[in-house]
Amino acid sequence: MKKIYRYTVMLALAVCVLGSCKKMDEVYKDFIVPGGLTYAGRVTSPVIQSGRQRIKISWLRGADPNVNLARIFWNNYKDSVNVPIPATGDTISVIIGNLEEKPYTFVARTYDNKGNKSVPVELLAESFGDKYQSFLVTRPVVQSENSGPVLTINWSNANKSGGAYVTEVEYTNTANVTAVKRFSVDELSSVISDYKPGTTYRYRTEYRPGASIDPFYTGYTTQIVAFKIPKAGLVVTADSFAATSQLANGGGPPGYAFDDDLNTFWHTHHTPAPVPTFPHWLMVDLKKNYNITRVELVCRAGATGVTNSFTTFILQGSLNGTTWTDYESYTLVQKDQAQSFALKSIPKMRYFRIYATAGGAVHTSLAEFTVFGYE
Repeated sequence: MKKIYRYTVMLALAVCVLGSCKKMDEVYKDFIVPGGLTYAGRVTSPVIQSGRQRIKISWLRGADPNVNLARIFWNNYKDSVNVPIPATGDTISVIIGNLEEKPYTFVARTYDNKGNKSVPVELLAESFGDKYQSFLVTRPVVQSENSGPVLTINWSNANKSGGAYVTEVEYTNTANVTAVKRFSVDELSSVISDYKPGTTYRYRTEYRPGASIDPFYTGYTTQIVAFKIPKAGLVVTADSFAATSQLANGGGPPGYAFDDDLNTFWHTHHTPAPVPTFPHWLMVDLKKNYNITRVELVCRAGATGVTNSFTTFILQGSLNGTTWTDYESYTLVQKDQAQSFALKSIPKMRYFRIYATAGGAVHTSLAEFTVFGYE
């Protein structure tokens, strides 16, 4: 009797469960797609590029041969564009124009010939325009000099994080024709080998934010080229010099520091006593007014590890040889290699003076100095 009762209860429970399942099926039957959902192949490996009030979106065709349409949405699906997918070709692309200058979120979906759509792909980009253009800064030139037809331009750092891409230089070449060369913003020094000496050049920086399809340019900046001021015929004087006690071929007159010969050198008076002490100076009359950009100094040979030259000095300039202006103060390292010292203000002067203020001894020396500038 107990067995019959147990079987009866179990049968009743089974009927209830089956009834409940049938009711649940009735609830969800409207949400079940016979055979399951079919998705079209989605946008594959998309690339999105900024532009001037426009944006370009590209992607690979993908493996689904039935895809024949893409739709790009933006502004929270308020705006969209249809992109037909041709039967052949590896890459699909579309340019969306007339965009306000601001960041955008795009959603890309594809559709096949049966009306199935893909899962959405979200893409982020920014459209640029006049506002962005107004903040662009030209990459600064640190120094530009020529030696004959070779023009060397040393650059300051470019604003690469802001989209700086290349710097474009427009110059006159040796054939007297205007030419243009483009240099990567990764270059710190650029060389033009067919520059016409005595001419100016102008340059501007091109920006491409977000791998932009459109270039953005700064305004042009005109640059005057400095050069090594010729030494022939110029007279150098000093506060003192060794007449006989240094080099066997003539002591150490000041002209030996301006003869392009590193085997000769200027040396202050050494013997007999009294021996003059610091400050010491070297002066050259340039014969005409120049804007001076820098000076290059070379210590007497064997200077490394030895103090046989001055260690601190001031660069001075004068238009009349009497009234002097101090421009910059520097430290001279005791080594054999040439050392360059720039003048930030690029002053105009006819008389140029190295005014040595201290050194390892009361006397001093210098193998060579060279002045760079332009008229």
